Amino acid sequence: MSPMHMHTKANPPSAHHEGGAGTPLVLLHGLGGTWHSWTPVLRLLEAHHRVIAVTLPGHWGGRPLPEGTEPSVAALADALLVQLRERGLERAHVAGNSLGGWLSLELHRRG
Repeated sequence: MSPMHMHTKANPPSAHHEGGAGTPLVLLHGLGGTWHSWTPVLRLLEAHHRVIAVTLPGHWGGRPLPEGTEPSVAALADALLVQLRERGLERAHVAGNSLGGWLSLELHRRG
């Protein structure tokens, strides 16, 4: 078993993956997932983009939502924007699956 699959409560997966070069592309997973769901396509995408795959706030291995924050798409988008700006990203292509797709649309709506 690879180390990527040997996660426990005490040893959660990493919160993000970054690789490649070029225009930034942020990948957002679905509800209950982690950035690892993008593993099968990372190399293909990294040949053309700086790929940032993040584990969404409030998900296993991701940052917690701020204390007292009710989980919602708006709250996830707020927390995600903080993380992306910390990485120096103001604009990027965004792709998502399921909840990640909804968040992609919310980020686009916000400009």
